[in-house]
Amino acid sequence: MLIGAVAYFAVRIALRPVEAIRRLTASVTANDPRERVTVPATGHEITALATTINTTLQRLDNAAAQQRRFVADAAHELRSPLTTLLASLEVALAYPERTDWPAAATTAARQTRRLQALAEDLLLLARLDTRTPTANPETVDLTALATRLTEQYPLTERPLTLTCDSTAPALVPGNPDEYERLLRNLVDNAARHAAHRIQITVRNQDDWVVLTVHDDGPGVPPEDAERIFERFVRLDDARSRDHGGTGLGLAIARDLSHRHGGTLTLTPRTLGACFQLRLPQAPNPSPPDA
Repeated sequence: MLIGAVAYFAVRIALRPVEAIRRLTASVTANDPRERVTVPATGHEITALATTINTTLQRLDNAAAQQRRFVADAAHELRSPLTTLLASLEVALAYPERTDWPAAATTAARQTRRLQALAEDLLLLARLDTRTPTANPETVDLTALATRLTEQYPLTERPLTLTCDSTAPALVPGNPDEYERLLRNLVDNAARHAAHRIQITVRNQDDWVVLTVHDDGPGVPPEDAERIFERFVRLDDARSRDHGGTGLGLAIARDLSHRHGGTLTLTPRTLGACFQLRLPQAPNPSPPDA
């Protein structure tokens, strides 16, 4: 009996830190994961457990903070075109005899298109956040896709030259619509900053397809090379929103590259900005049986 009682109390004492960890972990909520457990200075498995739980709680805290920022940024972006649209319509209704109705309709249509583009980007990001793999991937020729986009891309606002340099088909597995969206986002970004020209380059390198979009604009400071891929980031705050995009294009492009097993980075250049997309090549088709 004595030995059993000693063992019982010894186990109870040893497991006190575990019970403290359990109580504090049970009090954590998804909306407020700021609690942290006390790490015992015992140097054994319970210390490792407490450290791991604190690391997990920190990740949850970071995710909750990122979600709050995203919701606040989305609300701000939606408010801007809505305010412009409402103000334009209210002035037109207040002074109908002095209103230039074609101009008012043009303003309303422009702001509505901005709202539509933002809503579509937000829905796409929500879908990408689920990390669902591409269903029934096809074999897509990035060379053909880039060439077609070069020929069809509208360059009406400013005199820009858009060219595509490729030497052979570049086959990758995935969704052709998502690849087109990815490439269009990169070209849209380049068109907003280019001074005179944009060049797309497609190459096969070992087991990878490497596509670059290079513009001759002002470039990106090295310290912002990663920040530009964050959501709702615009490096030039003075740029008008009509020409600055939604601030989601590069974030969507990077998420789409990751969805297809690739990477999207900004590569250093002496002139302009150069975005490099690396994607795994599609496997060679099996030869037909003899």
